[in-house]
Amino acid sequence: MQPPLRIAVLDTDNPSADFQSKYGTHGDAFIRLLGNASMTLNPPLGPNDLHFRKWDVVNSSDYYPNIEEVDALIIVGSQDILDKNATDSTPWILKLTDFIRKVLTEQDRVRVIGVNFGHLIIGRALGCVIERVLHWEASISTVKLNDIGRKAYGRDELNIMELHRDNLVTLPVNPFPQLPNAILEIVGETDACAVQGLYTPGKVISLQGQPELDVQTMGALIQERLNSGYFRSDVATDALNRASWRNDGVYIAAAFLRFLLEP
Repeated sequence: MQPPLRIAVLDTDNPSADFQSKYGTHGDAFIRLLGNASMTLNPPLGPNDLHFRKWDVVNSSDYYPNIEEVDALIIVGSQDILDKNATDSTPWILKLTDFIRKVLTEQDRVRVIGVNFGHLIIGRALGCVIERVLHWEASISTVKLNDIGRKAYGRDELNIMELHRDNLVTLPVNPFPQLPNAILEIVGETDACAVQGLYTPGKVISLQGQPELDVQTMGALIQERLNSGYFRSDVATDALNRASWRNDGVYIAAAFLRFLLEP
């Protein structure tokens, strides 16, 4: 019997009390998503094949996994930092960035997945440039995959929930000094964001979108932004209308699991 895949989920989120009472954190949502996706694999994974543990890296800044005791790290999205971004010098963001940099550049066993804020933190840790743009990309967007993206995900496009206004804009030339043949590549784009994901086989995979969000959770987040004045009513209406479009979250999570399981 194979030992379980030990997955550390780094929660970078402080949801509102109302949101958390209904849906939990984004880490909770991601664990549920991976559980659903595991049953779609061939052969499917059983409940004993994946072992999850959440780590609150916002409120407990010294609360990080021992890298020798995990097989994978997942950095999830963060929706409570509307006035901050992944380039901030907030202590917990700096510590998270440094931790991810060390994992990505000082060892080659533990694999890393990042979505939304996690995607940006991976970019920052590896030397990518991050830019805040004027307009939000919100609700379902269609990511047009390039050849690298098609290799990673097995199709031409992905429909994924988005909720961001920070973008990666440039990639480093040599992100992995200890692995001179490892290349960090872009997987696809939308009209609003040219770097919708990163991929290095056997090392790291990320997406700007949030596959763990569904129509209910996205609807709640859009409503919170409308109520707080971050979204105009027309922006919120457009986003809510698209929230019920096809959502490839489970398909994406299955691709993430295959990435973790491949030799």
